[in-house]
Amino acid sequence: MEIAKLVEKAKKGNDEAFEQLISSVRSKLYRTAYSYVRNEQDALDIYQETIYKAYISLKKIKKPESFQSWITRILVSKCIDFIRKESRHFSTDNEEIFAELISKESVDYIAHSMDLSEAFKFLDPKYKTIILLRYYHDFSIKEIAAIMNYPEGTVKSHLHRVQKELRPILKEGYIYE
Repeated sequence: MEIAKLVEKAKKGNDEAFEQLISSVRSKLYRTAYSYVRNEQDALDIYQETIYKAYISLKKIKKPESFQSWITRILVSKCIDFIRKESRHFSTDNEEIFAELISKESVDYIAHSMDLSEAFKFLDPKYKTIILLRYYHDFSIKEIAAIMNYPEGTVKSHLHRVQKELRPILKEGYIYE
């Protein structure tokens, strides 16, 4: 059944339609959450919070055909909030140690020695979001701009910047169109 029709049914209280909607995005949502937090339990928690938020907010969706981007926006927001909360747990001593570990030399070493999933951990959340939305969810630059509330040019420049950052790690042509 068409997504827009399912959204309309779910907005009217049809829980079966909502379950069908979630089924269509379930695995991508979980994998996206996991790619942010790198922990199964935290990813499941974020996934569940996202489903709950989507369920209670479904009546607010303006474009039913944009359900996937709408729920992905909720998920990304939850992931970023989680990361911010977790980053507050570092003490000043830990931050100094972390800064020493991520010196210029070690960044060069990391860039040349780790695989993509390891490199992904060190990306700025906005870059991580853009990469996930573009190459995992197959959203267009325009859709990403709408999800992140950025101008299209900003999305393009961030995408170019992160590709340049990841280039030493990736095999030629892996992430590029």
